[in-house]
Amino acid sequence: MLPFSAGAHASPTGAFRIFTMEKPFPEIGYAETPKGAIYVESPDTQRFARTYDELRELALTPEESAELISAMAEELLR
Repeated sequence: MLPFSAGAHASPTGAFRIFTMEKPFPEIGYAETPKGAIYVESPDTQRFARTYDELRELALTPEESAELISAMAEELLR
């Protein structure tokens, strides 16, 4: 979970995936955009990997995520 304090993050259009296959097939990156899906082959998939790493660094730990969700739920029930 990303806290609001993380600001705008590196994947504002949504989820993406990197598919790794056995050689000789290249890695494939996939992302949904407002204009449709895009697919890229390696080495262009490195951009997806960097984005994933950035998001992971900004994300809360599982424990912090659970605490934030609980606090928000309590606030909504008041």
